[in-house]
Amino acid sequence: MKTKIKHFIQGVVFAVLLVISINACGEFLEYKEAKEKYTDFFESETNFDVIFLGTSHTWNSVLPMELWEGYGISSYNWGYSNCTPAESYYIFKDVVKYTEPKVVVLDMFGLMEYQEGNGKYRQDRIEQQHVQFDEIPFSLNKLEAALDVFDNYDHRLDYVFNLMMYHNRWDELDERDFNVKISPEKGASMLTGLGWGTQYWPIGESQKRELDSVNYEYFIKFLDFCHEEDIPVLCVYLPFPASENNQKAANSIGDVVDKYLTAEYVNMLNLGIVDFSTDMYNDNNHLNFTGACKVTDWLGEYLTENYRLDDYSQNEFWIADHEEYVEYKAENIKNLWSLNDKLLSTYGGDFDVELVISSSNDLYSKDKYVKTFMDNLGWNGTVTYGDSEDLILDNRACEVILRIYNTDTLELVEEVGYTYFDGQLRPVK
Repeated sequence: MKTKIKHFIQGVVFAVLLVISINACGEFLEYKEAKEKYTDFFESETNFDVIFLGTSHTWNSVLPMELWEGYGISSYNWGYSNCTPAESYYIFKDVVKYTEPKVVVLDMFGLMEYQEGNGKYRQDRIEQQHVQFDEIPFSLNKLEAALDVFDNYDHRLDYVFNLMMYHNRWDELDERDFNVKISPEKGASMLTGLGWGTQYWPIGESQKRELDSVNYEYFIKFLDFCHEEDIPVLCVYLPFPASENNQKAANSIGDVVDKYLTAEYVNMLNLGIVDFSTDMYNDNNHLNFTGACKVTDWLGEYLTENYRLDDYSQNEFWIADHEEYVEYKAENIKNLWSLNDKLLSTYGGDFDVELVISSSNDLYSKDKYVKTFMDNLGWNGTVTYGDSEDLILDNRACEVILRIYNTDTLELVEEVGYTYFDGQLRPVK
């Protein structure tokens, strides 16, 4: 009998160690974007009062650290590229196991997209969806999500057991796998770049369409789940140059949401929140950093006025995270090339900017877009005009000198000079 018990215990220990080893191998071999994006969520010392869900329009347009700085709101961005309402439904059911949101904000862009295949995921981006699932610990809900959302994908269990997906990545491992840098953006991803020629033609609010996609069924499931859990839902259609069909869908969602006492809907497409001449990324489909800041600010005011949220503005963990976030933005600024991109990235209250322009060669007259860009930003940096002796940097003559300072510490973040070459401002090397 003692021998049998001993063998049983040895077997259990072996099984446990085997599971731990398999799980560790899976985590080591997986792509690290999920860990970079979501580690802060699972390791946070505070609750997240607001959870954001949706596609890349959420991921790139809602900035939790800017939201905290402006309104003291604790939030996390669970949006990601091509994340459908079907995926968001299952993801949120696991998210609420780790935090107690006082409101969930769901962007509705994905409601009428992804109609090919089973419609619950984008088939030509199948591996991309791992970012949403890899960091979520195993659960029956995660298993159900894999079997349901990816029901016509032969390798759907890859979304439950990471090692099945990544077991052959040994030859691909690089520094990013050994030195994982956790993003300080609380799940978001700011875009830096300027779109050109973005076109948007608003239609009348009375023009609607039938909401007949597969994802509509999961949207209803999502609303029902939140109603049962007594979690308020704010459905939004975030600003971007929407097509006519998207606008018709946006005009139709309110009729559905109005049936739920715990949900409300705001169509943000035509509220004048962003300026498409300055606030679009260079793919002309997503908002850049300035557009995202404006959307975040609008949401911060709306959430503060309409929901009972705690004030985290004096929370020590958020204060420390914000310091790291500002350093992260400063490093991003240093890595940018163009004057416009650097100016764009200083939007908000974290940086002070000084711009010295040659009085003999007015920047505004040669590059009218810069003037439009700065005016539309509501940019309040210092602009001065200097003579040749004022525009020498590292013994090089410049047409423009840009200086960026950390607003809190007054530390010089960057000083860079620009001159014209082939009609374009280029950094002086």
